[in-house]
Formats: sequence, C-alpha cells, structure tokens
Amino acid sequence: MQQMKTWGVSARRLMAFILVTFFAVGVAFGQTRQSMRFEIPYEFTVGSKVLPAGTYTFTVDKSQLRGESATGGGHFTALIMTRLSGPAQFLRDGSLVFDKTDGGRVLSEVWMPGTDGLLLHTRTKDHQPDVLLVSDLNQTSTVSGKAAYNLTCGRCHGPDGKGEARADKFFNMTIPRLSSAEVQGKSDAELREQITQGSRAMPPVEVDESGFRHRLPPQDVDAVIAYVRTLKQ
Repeated sequence: MQQMKTWGVSARRLMAFILVTFFAVGVAFGQTRQSMRFEIPYEFTVGSKVLPAGTYTFTVDKSQLRGESATGGGHFTALIMTRLSGPAQFLRDGSLVFDKTDGGRVLSEVWMPGTDGLLLHTRTKDHQPDVLLVSDLNQTSTVSGKAAYNLTCGRCHGPDGKGEARADKFFNMTIPRLSSAEVQGKSDAELREQITQGSRAMPPVEVDESGFRHRLPPQDVDAVIAYVRTLKQ
C-alpha cells in the first residue's frame, strides 16, 4: 500500500513537471513572432503538401510555422517539432535545410536571424541535406564575384576561365573555357540556369561550409556572372 501511495505521488509530480514544461515551451513559442522572405528555386514538400518554387513569406506563430507564396501559388501551416541551436554561423544568418530524397525535397529546418532553428521534419541518415541560404537578409554581406568564382567555378574552369589541366584529366573531358566565344555568347539567363540548375555534365554550383553544402544565393550568382563577363578573350 505504501509503495502504491509513493508511486501515486511520484506520478503526480511527473505529470506536474510535464505540464509545467509544456506550458513553458508554449510561452516560448508564443513570445516569438517573426516573418522572413525566402526565395525557393525548386518544388518542395511540407508535411504532405507539395508546393511550387517561388518566393515565400514564413511567419512563426506560437508553435506553428506558416508559409505564404508571394504569387499566391501555395501556402502551408506546419507544426514546429522543436527548437534547434548551435549550427555554423552561416546557417544562423538565415537558411532553409531540406531533406533531399529520391522523391524530392522535404523542408526540414528553418533558421531565422536572432532565433533558434525550427525543426519541422527529421532527416533520415541515408538522405543528404540540401541547404539554401536566404537571398535577401543582408545584401551587404555579398561576396565579390571574383571571390565567389574562386570558391566554386575556378577549381575546374581555372582562375582566368581558360581551363584547368588537372580538372580536365580528372573528369576525362575538356571542360568549357569560360573565356571562349561559345560561353561568352550565352545570355545571363542561360548562365544563371547553368549555375543554379546544372546540366548533364555539371551539377549545380555549390559551396562547402562547415560540413554543409549549399547553393549560392541569387545575388552571388549575379556577381559570378558579372565576373565571368570580365574573362572574355
């Protein structure tokens, strides 16, 4: 009887702890209400909802994340599973992390400046994260076109756009010379598509930072294209 009584007291204490913890988390969520605009260049999934590429405004509302397309192409409401902290600084400056699967991309994490990350979906171990930086958070932090080029394109196309013999040998092909008339004759839109979407011979351009690979923000893509134009023969 004494043992049952002790267990009853412990159970009530445990339930009280759970309720207090739940209330504290609810207050924490309730105190955070932020909105941020994200430009997403590909189709993605939130929960069971498939959404088209586009510009979305994300708003944290208590324990939920709401997303609304700027063009009216889609909207969603997702439950925040938990808060995240401690990633590399570039994530905390604003980013989206997708779980990249054979079936597409599932929105997994949302990071907004000044707050912890929001976990919406747990990535599986055999899937790769796809990190997308926010394009319009801090325009002054944009790196120069030359710096972005050296971090990405220069390793294969050469520092002057005239090719890199070691890269040609490694890939067993002659990598297009960016200084050539053929490449320079392409429009900015064509170069932008090549950089962001890739092709059969070249994957989309990505940067490796702190163990995460992510695509260049749109303003850096434009800076790279502007720099490539200076390599014209």
